[in-house]
Amino acid sequence: MIHNCGVAKVPQPTSLVRPFRVSWPLLLGLAGFLFPICIRWGLGDPDTYWHVAAGGWMLEHRAVPTHDPFSFTMPGAAWTAHEWLSELLLAVGYQISGWSGLVFLTAACFGVTLALLSRFLLARMEPLHALQLTCLAGLMMFTALLARPHVLVWPLTAVWVAELIDSSEAHRPPSWWLLAVILPWANMHASFIVGLGLMVLIAIDSIIRAEQSRWETAKRWAPFVLAAFACVLINPQGYRLLLFPFHLLGMTTALGLIAEWRPPDFAHPQLLSPWLFVVLGLAFAGRLRLSLIRSVLLIGLLSMAMAHARNIALLGLISPYLLALPIATAWKQQPPAGRNADFIDRCFHRLATRASLPAVFLTLFIGGGAAVATLATTRPHPADATTPREALATLLSRAPHARIFNDYAFGGYLIFRGIPVFVDGRADMYGDAFIGQIFDDMVLAPGSDLESLMGKFRIDAILLNADRPAVKLLDRMPAWERVYADKMAVAYIRRSGPGS
Repeated sequence: MIHNCGVAKVPQPTSLVRPFRVSWPLLLGLAGFLFPICIRWGLGDPDTYWHVAAGGWMLEHRAVPTHDPFSFTMPGAAWTAHEWLSELLLAVGYQISGWSGLVFLTAACFGVTLALLSRFLLARMEPLHALQLTCLAGLMMFTALLARPHVLVWPLTAVWVAELIDSSEAHRPPSWWLLAVILPWANMHASFIVGLGLMVLIAIDSIIRAEQSRWETAKRWAPFVLAAFACVLINPQGYRLLLFPFHLLGMTTALGLIAEWRPPDFAHPQLLSPWLFVVLGLAFAGRLRLSLIRSVLLIGLLSMAMAHARNIALLGLISPYLLALPIATAWKQQPPAGRNADFIDRCFHRLATRASLPAVFLTLFIGGGAAVATLATTRPHPADATTPREALATLLSRAPHARIFNDYAFGGYLIFRGIPVFVDGRADMYGDAFIGQIFDDMVLAPGSDLESLMGKFRIDAILLNADRPAVKLLDRMPAWERVYADKMAVAYIRRSGPGS
């Protein structure tokens, strides 16, 4: 029975015997890359449209926007694309290969992230456990696998957390090259604030554990921490970028109306449930002992996931880094015995070593070729639920220059088509009150006044999701004529001028 926590002592097969030596990270990365491509996954969110459009605007104007260029309700409003670097990557991917390029890009980020995570875990724990944790993380991340900025920073998150944990466990400060990770991360997605928080708490953990040299440890960590905060300030918004995540979290009304910002509903199956079963089961069995700081980090990530469903992916990605060493230590102290366990260990250890370069290049070549061939034949496209193509075409044929009151979920598509929008997924720009009023009017909440809103903004046409309660009201209003309807969208035009 192999009882070591890592894989360093496992005999390395010679290159003459296994010149094309594959590994678990290589196989997991390949699976994570090819699976979403095969099912054409990643284009189910309406925000993908406006992220691509924003990146295209920047490529055209050679600048990051500082004021809203897309809506007619907030003309000239202050808005800086805080995810500008991700949006440029999405726009370039779209210009190169259309929607297939975006599916390829997001799948590649997912595969690389799984490979990085599994390699970190294999260095600390039994291969079977490393695979189980990696698969659990991948499962929790998969529903958030969308062609959006948060996925593009998953590999950066994996590298950042791994190096912080490595440095803490090795009783040293992080390597300076890690600053090259936080700099683009801050310009790609607001989750960089979680990275900064992790850095500070892991630094505190290192200081606490250095019982005899806490002051020296603090002095060694301080320059890196200060440099990381300085790197974050290198962005189009300066220090205001640090405040943005807190401004967004303060929009309680809007966040309560947007599905991904709601708490997970445990009345239905949730990907958070398996994680809770695993972690609580290990804790109750006495197999999991964490330091105070790691416990605080884990509870904080869990609280974020319980508050907003979108953070389940972040919990799935980061928590294995915090749990790896404690689980491995507990396993080493109380390993199960038996011939079956010994056989399983030997089988899984065969692929725990690093892959050979020929195997890496061959896998990349085969995986890339398979992905290109699959995307060329399947031709992925955004979800129909966010693409009211026929409804919009009918509206434009009847009223080419209409000011359209659009459903929140359709704003991204209108921006992508170059049509000024009433509202879209940039909730931070529109504000809590505006988003709340729109949703109230669409669902006919008490006190709502849809027609008054139409008159205020001189609306000539309406494009709503077919399930909105406002559809039944509009069908009864003589001022509006239904010109198109399907199971997804309903379109109306005003029978007379907007002032009627």
